[in-house]
Amino acid sequence: IAASAFSEKGIELPLEGYEISNGNSLEFQVVYATPLLETRQIVFEFEERSVDGEILSKAVRRIGRTTLKWLSRLGYRIDHEKVARIRDIDRHTYSRQLHVNPTVFLSAGAEKSELILKGVVDAPEDETDALLSLIDGDGIEREDCVFFANKPRLSSGYGGERKEFGFTVRVPDDGNTYCLVAKSSSGNKDGFLCLDRISRGRLLAQCDPHFYRLSSDEMYGRRSKHRDKITSRYGDSQFEDGCLFSIVVPLYNTPVLFFREMVQSVLGQTYGNWELILVNASPENEDLAVEIEARSDDRIKVVSLASNEGIACNTNAGIEAAKGDYILFFDHDDVLDRSVLLEYAKKVSEDPEIDVLYCDEDFLSERGECVSPHFKPDFNIDLLRCHNYITHFLGVRTSLAKKLRLRSEYDGAQDYDLVLRLAELTDRFVHVPEVLYHWRIHDNSTAKSAGNKNYADEAGRNALSAHFERCGLNAAVELTRSACFYHVKYSLSDSPMVSIVIPNKDSIEVLSRCVDSIVSKTRYRNYEIVIVENNSVDEATFAYYDSMQKANPRVKVVNWESGFNYSKINNYGVGQCAGEYFVFLNNDTEVISEAWLDDMLSYCQRDDVGVVGAKLLYPDNTVQHAGVMMIRCQSPAESGGPIHVFQHLDRDDPGYMRRASLAQDLSAVTAACMMTKRSIFLEMQGFREDFAVAFNDVDFCLRVREKGLLVVYNPDVLLYHYESFSRGPDTTTSGVANYARFLSEQGLLRMEWSEYYAKGDPYHGAFSTMVF
Repeated sequence: IAASAFSEKGIELPLEGYEISNGNSLEFQVVYATPLLETRQIVFEFEERSVDGEILSKAVRRIGRTTLKWLSRLGYRIDHEKVARIRDIDRHTYSRQLHVNPTVFLSAGAEKSELILKGVVDAPEDETDALLSLIDGDGIEREDCVFFANKPRLSSGYGGERKEFGFTVRVPDDGNTYCLVAKSSSGNKDGFLCLDRISRGRLLAQCDPHFYRLSSDEMYGRRSKHRDKITSRYGDSQFEDGCLFSIVVPLYNTPVLFFREMVQSVLGQTYGNWELILVNASPENEDLAVEIEARSDDRIKVVSLASNEGIACNTNAGIEAAKGDYILFFDHDDVLDRSVLLEYAKKVSEDPEIDVLYCDEDFLSERGECVSPHFKPDFNIDLLRCHNYITHFLGVRTSLAKKLRLRSEYDGAQDYDLVLRLAELTDRFVHVPEVLYHWRIHDNSTAKSAGNKNYADEAGRNALSAHFERCGLNAAVELTRSACFYHVKYSLSDSPMVSIVIPNKDSIEVLSRCVDSIVSKTRYRNYEIVIVENNSVDEATFAYYDSMQKANPRVKVVNWESGFNYSKINNYGVGQCAGEYFVFLNNDTEVISEAWLDDMLSYCQRDDVGVVGAKLLYPDNTVQHAGVMMIRCQSPAESGGPIHVFQHLDRDDPGYMRRASLAQDLSAVTAACMMTKRSIFLEMQGFREDFAVAFNDVDFCLRVREKGLLVVYNPDVLLYHYESFSRGPDTTTSGVANYARFLSEQGLLRMEWSEYYAKGDPYHGAFSTMVF
């Protein structure tokens, strides 16, 4: 029996048949599987053929799509067991069958109407190639669809050896139905993955890897419940001899409802040693004046101004009236979590030398719902130089606040200017990683749209430029498409020699792509390429080395004659280098940005910077590396440790709070592309050689951080990374020796840096604790 399926327009649809027994060896039934697209009908054509191919009879069956859905539901009611047995029979069949298995499915970002789908075609071992196509709801193949395919690899499963073909495809995000089809070239049964509306929603929930971006609301909710349980234990808590907080609120035509909720959020604090200073700059507003007069708590003080003098001057009046140990800046239309003062007081009690406090925050919608939490990092000077991530609820030691005051020339970004000046005077910033401030969204608020205060964008740039000037840093501040987010370009102070160290074993095609991209694209000219030859066996490799060195005097090859150990190889390689700076570069990378060395060096030349890392992309233009996060272990049974953040994100997607696109300080970056100073590398005694393959870069970065130097991620440094091309992955059981070594090095990292496993990553705040 030969079977085919068509739409009512005559377009052929994917179809495969599966025999099932009726319990009688002489009888069987055939189940036909086809994707349920948007066609009005599915037309099945059957031909009975002899063994010689002669057509003996034909039959046609037309089934409406809507009818098919109702028949399916009816079938379940009539004979649930039988229908359940045949449903998805193609998914439960492995002999001679291709399966399309999604592993990653996510949006390509707000500016692109695409969904990124990554996965594997799981196939029998004899499959030579899986031909992929994307068809639309009518069954028509999308010819504009581009697939990125990885080299197939063998895998074990389902009772035997299988072959996996990795792929990436971008599916239009237009609400229409699509279907991914994998056709066999070896006579196996085809597989397909239907992407209708319901299936897309399910896959987005199951296969989106970005907890950093997409699980934040769920994470916030669970953390809030956890925090409420803790704070409820304190009741009306007040530490003996606890510090006095002066909460300064400049008022200007504040809506009465907002005023009441703002004041009530202070009165409801579980910590009671505070004073609320209301600076009224709109005395002509009688409704507001009545509300202010009605406040009876002795801790509430009112400073009345004759007129509105601007946000900075109005706030300064409140600073002058403050009597507390710390001044807390509070907007007139926002709301505090009831435990924020308690959490701040606990921090000060633990460390009385704190100069600046801040917490996580979210938005309070017009419907009264808390949405879009902003989980902040601990103090991060390079992120601060991109935007004011600290914002609310800023607390400053009173002596510093009275000394610095706010400056009216930066109105709109007066708090940004203050934080930048504080960063120049003290490093005693403390972050409370809990959502304790609710920023109200309404038509006139900056929270709803930074465009409501366009002048703030320019004021912020001026404040940041003045900061660089005071710090003696030659940096240009550029506006971006996102208001109040800035792009910083540091000028090079000189042009030192940079040595690019590339370990290599054979893989000429891979190495030549890397070297050619450096030579053809690198704008910075004072560099050398040192290739550390590691036990190559192919004669063509050595011929390539000779020709490359003759063609380009910047390139030299040095020989490492012991076994493979990434740390030892690089430590040996730098001994053959002439540069003041080292770039450690994998041979399976390819330079994209011409200014990559300039951009790395511009950060690394700073005295406070020890390491600079890059933004690395997979060949399908999704993120492979945008920094490393150290995950906290919730129990000793969890692995925790380093992961790449924002992996698989579209290259242009800025990510959560735009952090995939902003320069910032991190705990670690990958040495697939990493720069450091010669002096620092020698002081650290290079990479630790007991990390033979994995985690040597993480360990090096954490040791640099331990010395008080910064590890900077710079997204302007852009390269492709054809990850682990020559060695393959270590985290699977396909190579027992490699896997055992990986586990050993993982254990060593856990032992050496147990504090990160216990506390999480200071640069990723609540996310690194994995509380979901």
